[in-house]
Amino acid sequence: MPPTRITEAKGILAARLREIRSDAGMTARSLAAEAGWHFSKVSKIEHAVQMPAENDIRTWCRVCDAEEYVVDLIAAVRNIDSMYTEWRRLESTGLRHVQESFQRLYQDTRQFRVFQHSAVPGLLQTPGYARAHLRAIIDFRGIPDDLRSAVAARLAQQDVLRAGGKRFMFVIGEQALRTRVCEGDEMAEQLEKLAELTTNMPQLSFGVIPSATPPPIMPPENFWIYDDNQVRVDTVPGQFRIKAPSDVALYEKAFTALAGVAVYGAAARDLIDAAARAVRGT
Repeated sequence: MPPTRITEAKGILAARLREIRSDAGMTARSLAAEAGWHFSKVSKIEHAVQMPAENDIRTWCRVCDAEEYVVDLIAAVRNIDSMYTEWRRLESTGLRHVQESFQRLYQDTRQFRVFQHSAVPGLLQTPGYARAHLRAIIDFRGIPDDLRSAVAARLAQQDVLRAGGKRFMFVIGEQALRTRVCEGDEMAEQLEKLAELTTNMPQLSFGVIPSATPPPIMPPENFWIYDDNQVRVDTVPGQFRIKAPSDVALYEKAFTALAGVAVYGAAARDLIDAAARAVRGT
């Protein structure tokens, strides 16, 4: 999460608090008086100069008789506080630690919902595909080269697919089948692995959105939903987490719509086989 995105998030939070105060018919000075604050504190919060603490959010909403917004606003504060953490670690130590940092989250999550348009999700990658994918990230970002250990850590994440009591729902765009992330033989191996996911996997569903199908929504980013409490969004600068319940619900709605136009089973396998034939030139 780049500093500019953090600044944008702070600005959105500040604007929402200002709107709540205005809707309550209060001035900045009257809100400060009711809250027992110095009058300048309200101005600093509303202009994103000062980040509100969680107790500040509770007080703000109580004074403005808007306590129904407390949960979402506190989630927004926590989200801003946690932004960029994983990617700062990436810049300083390489990709292995970033891959390993997901282990606890994966262990705790019961339901995974994953959408990726033009790349195979990490939990489904073969060694060759993972190696090429992570190599591209390392080279593009100019970060420490720990490719071998990063690939091993990514592949170790896949143990979660065999854990009991979990449900996995993957939806990818057909473009992911045709994007040549790795060389021909390795890409063919990756497609073969995806084909195996189209049958007899009771804990896992795998769908492909055909390129000829008009999408109900066109997300500009890949996203992973962990249970119903947080979303990981992938952007060019890095990854960030969304925890505000209303935003998580919107991603859930988007995933349901995308999953609804995907094809599964034999129809998905037909798309995979066509991509494999293109890779082999047959």
